[in-house]
Amino acid sequence: MMFRLIFLLALSNLSFGNLKLEDIDNLRMLSAPDSLSVIKTGTDFCNDFFQNNKNLDIQQNKFKNFFMCKFSTKRNRFYIYMLAVDKDYSLTLKENCINIVKKWPWILDHIDEKYNVQKKEYLDGFYIDNIFNNEILSFTKNIALDKQRLNNQISKLILQNRENFSNDNSKNNLFVEEQINKLNRVYKKIVNEEITDLDKIIKNQLEKITRYKIFINDLKKSKSYSCTWSPEKGINPYVKIEKFNEFDQI
Repeated sequence: MMFRLIFLLALSNLSFGNLKLEDIDNLRMLSAPDSLSVIKTGTDFCNDFFQNNKNLDIQQNKFKNFFMCKFSTKRNRFYIYMLAVDKDYSLTLKENCINIVKKWPWILDHIDEKYNVQKKEYLDGFYIDNIFNNEILSFTKNIALDKQRLNNQISKLILQNRENFSNDNSKNNLFVEEQINKLNRVYKKIVNEEITDLDKIIKNQLEKITRYKIFINDLKKSKSYSCTWSPEKGINPYVKIEKFNEFDQI
């Protein structure tokens, strides 16, 4: 309730498009110091997603290059990037980058405006209204299965917090009841496919600040280049000379 009040006050002073993810984190910290950070949760989930979906090269028994995620407060950008790719000298830099990104349909869909309405699973961590006990929830709309999932979530929460319970059973019961109510709110939001004001602001910001980058090493010239894409701007990247250690400092 307190966050909603502060949030509405902020909206009265900031336009819908100007409220940044960092602003949301600051507002949440004011209302609840132990609240989840939108930026940290979103970045961590994005990195976990690509870590779990990287391609294994069986023949060489090594992992191929994969994407990583970082948020730059300095630039107010969310970067999803790949580094240390050696240049293919049979192709131009632009062709080289396009060939790589075509192997990642999740990202290709975000670059192409025709498919931008599709869900971007690797960005789910930013939508904190769908998170309970540090876990992004999903449900089937099958009442029996969903009820079991809800019970499992509460059992897991109690198990994780067992050392924090006191001898005061009424206090312990109140904590569990509050968590059950919170979980039920998340459940209703997801199964009813509700889109909150916070969801809209986060989506709006992610469309503005997300950038995809691939770094290409030209070993013959001892130079490093980057290809950069923005959501809905098409498959042709912006190419420039850029060292990864420079990008790493932002």
